[in-house]
Amino acid sequence: MLLNGKRCNIGSVIVKAGDVIQLREKAKQMPSILEGIGSIERDVPEYIEADHDKMNATFLRIPAFDEVPYPVQMEPNLVIEYYSR
Repeated sequence: MLLNGKRCNIGSVIVKAGDVIQLREKAKQMPSILEGIGSIERDVPEYIEADHDKMNATFLRIPAFDEVPYPVQMEPNLVIEYYSR
C-alpha cells in the first residue's frame, strides 16, 4: 500500500485526517481486491472518502465511537491504562 504516495508495509500504521491510502499497482490486479471493491454489501463509512476507480481512499476524520460499523465493546479507560505502561 501507499500512504501519501510513499510505500508503507505496516498494517497498524496510524493515519491522520487527510491521509491518502492507495493500493500499489500489483495489488490492483489481485482477484480478492477486485471482488471486494465490486461487492455491494461493502459500505464506506462517512469518515472515509473512497474512489473505487483510482483504488484509493482518503481518511477524512477520526470517527466517534457510535460511528464504528462493527460491533465493538470497548472500554477506553482500559486501553489508556494498557498503553500508559
